[in-house]
Amino acid sequence: MKQNMIWMSIVVLIFTNVSAQKVKKIWEVNGLEAPESVVFDKENQVYYVSNVAGQPAEKNGLGYISIVTTDGNIKTKKWIEGLNAPKGLGLYNNHLYIADIDVVVIVDISKGEILDRLPAEKATFLNDIEIDTKGTVYVTDTFGGNAIYSIKDKKIELWLKDEKLDYPNGLKIVNNQLYVASWGVVTNPKTFETEVPGKLMSVDLSTKQIKDITVPKGNYDGLVKHDSQFLISDWIAGGVYAIDQKGEIIKVLDSNPGAADIFLNKEEKLLLVPQMLDGKMTVYQLSE
Repeated sequence: MKQNMIWMSIVVLIFTNVSAQKVKKIWEVNGLEAPESVVFDKENQVYYVSNVAGQPAEKNGLGYISIVTTDGNIKTKKWIEGLNAPKGLGLYNNHLYIADIDVVVIVDISKGEILDRLPAEKATFLNDIEIDTKGTVYVTDTFGGNAIYSIKDKKIELWLKDEKLDYPNGLKIVNNQLYVASWGVVTNPKTFETEVPGKLMSVDLSTKQIKDITVPKGNYDGLVKHDSQFLISDWIAGGVYAIDQKGEIIKVLDSNPGAADIFLNKEEKLLLVPQMLDGKMTVYQLSE
């Protein structure tokens, strides 16, 4: 009986932790064009936002990166231009990494210039980017690829290809685990709809062993870690959800469909949600 009471207390504590997460909208940026991803440049105190602008898999040269100030104003709408359908962004050592369909574009932030374009062989839909503390870059190839690429010393290669990745999208590294938010296997290529939705899983960075964290639940896009929880966005249904250590999923905020690659400014406890279909980015204050 005592052990059961202890276990019930733990479950209640975890559930309460997830449910108690509160969000408050503080500002919004309008005038963007299918914004997909955002990162914070702490040194320059600005946000970089990727704008797909055209179709998400179309090579049309319409895509660009915007600079947004910390109070929600567009400082430079088209800072880096001539991209195709830029999505995931990553920052490391004054370089901005951009996932752009089948290449990763590297930008020198101080110069505002493209340094390099790294083609990912056989990639068709490069999506999210995550960078470890040593500068290794991981990039998902979501639709058709079922793969994750890695970049070391400006060399890109296929790191993992496995159907168990379930159309991988958002990435987050915690300790020696690469957590993956999957979209689910697409059954309608025109609408990206799925019969079995995606889930949260982990990939061991040493062994590459894949482990499911949740049951199939949503068409997941962005992924961040906040305290003991993951926050994850659902592109098709809209909204952001909290996932606890046991895989419990609780909605923490509503949004229209198109909630893309969310970003967490940890110091300020700000959750940034690019909303592709609405052409805007909404910023929320997190509090317990």
